[in-house]
Amino acid sequence: MAFTHSSDEVPGEVGQGRIRSSAADKPILPRISAFSLLLRVFNSIVKSSPAREGSPVEVRLADTVEWQRVYNKAKRGEKNMPVYSHSRLSVYQNCPLKYKLQYHDKIKRYVEGVEAFLGSRAHDVLKKAYDDVRLTKQDSLADLLAYYDEVWQGKWHDSIVITRQEFTQDHYYNLGKKFIETYYQRYAPFDSDRTIATELRLNFPLDGDGQYRIMGFVDRLSRNKDGCFEIHDYKTSANLPSQEVADSDRQLALYQIGVQKRWPDMWNMRLVWHYLAFGKELVSSHSDETISGLVEETTRLIDTIEATQEFLPKESGLCNWCEYPDLCPTRKHLYTVEVLPENEYLNETGVSLVNKYAKLKKEVGEIEAEAARIREAIIDYARREDVQVIKGSEQQLRIRFDTQLKFPGKNESGRKQLDDSIMDAGKWPEVSQLDTRSLSRVIEDGLWDKELLEELKKYGQVEETSSVFLSKLKDEE
Repeated sequence: MAFTHSSDEVPGEVGQGRIRSSAADKPILPRISAFSLLLRVFNSIVKSSPAREGSPVEVRLADTVEWQRVYNKAKRGEKNMPVYSHSRLSVYQNCPLKYKLQYHDKIKRYVEGVEAFLGSRAHDVLKKAYDDVRLTKQDSLADLLAYYDEVWQGKWHDSIVITRQEFTQDHYYNLGKKFIETYYQRYAPFDSDRTIATELRLNFPLDGDGQYRIMGFVDRLSRNKDGCFEIHDYKTSANLPSQEVADSDRQLALYQIGVQKRWPDMWNMRLVWHYLAFGKELVSSHSDETISGLVEETTRLIDTIEATQEFLPKESGLCNWCEYPDLCPTRKHLYTVEVLPENEYLNETGVSLVNKYAKLKKEVGEIEAEAARIREAIIDYARREDVQVIKGSEQQLRIRFDTQLKFPGKNESGRKQLDDSIMDAGKWPEVSQLDTRSLSRVIEDGLWDKELLEELKKYGQVEETSSVFLSKLKDEE
């Protein structure tokens, strides 16, 4: 009987494994045991602890401590929280449904886009440049471009997705060459600082109890001539963020925590982003207060994820790159009909219903606009002719002109003073009533004390509602 390890992370991240029988494909044990915990941690060690990260003694010691932590939690009957990463947290923030499909349901559909492939190859080349310098070898630009061509050709595969159809593989290949040339011209011979590690794997606790753990990979860790330690990150994005965005970046700030937990004497730290498309650096640093705030914010986000019961889809521009269009209620129909021939497309039930509804809505809108214009004409006629009843062929209209007292609305000037006057007179209960829609939002967003919210929920009941919103297709794409 063979044992296999199934990862629940994207490629490059360590997952929470499970022991399965390759013959029966059923869990060997019905519940967690010391053996299964040990095997899971062992598989994780074998898979994700490269020799370059430290001596064998250091690796064994670190992993023994991690195994002991997991085992002790299991003995106490506590839930073993998964190891999170910046990318895993971002997936939840970008779309809770995708998070569920990828991490809870473990539906593996790794689709490699050409942008990600390009980024990986650029990382390969820059890693080589700095690793070779550590071994006293200085690569020429020709050496690095030859290596770039080698890894590009060697790792390219036909399933790589090029979303922007106006571009080809050659466009992206040449773009990568340009990145390397620009970087080389600025930083060669790559000896302005001392490289400590490249592709450094981190797995560290955010809290003292080790309940919240973060993992990730540092592109390069170095020490400059001023004695400052630097975490470097290579970006191939086509967008250059502002300094404000860099200062609030979570990923490298988390890596700073991990590096300083491993080497506490690295207190003087800078974060450096290299935007290869622009030949530009963005640099940031964080105070102890900022780091403490990040820890609190991240643990709170993890708590939110762990407590989530309903993972709803969240539409954004990222939907076009999603691997799960057939499982998403906002994309499933688009995914189904986009491959149909035109005659089948127009006759498809959903398409037909939308087209009919859109046509009727347009007609209704035109009718309502015309009715509004006629209503204004009727009022003008009644005022001009001084009449209150206008006779038609089969019906008549009665027009009435009244005056009414209007008070300032909720956010209008004078409203607060009006409310205060009524409250001071002790008359507020006579003219006020509960805004149940606002109350529903307060409960859904958890804005009040938990005990109070639970008490208020007793007076409500869950009802299914439906809404239909019509928009142009180009706005959805």
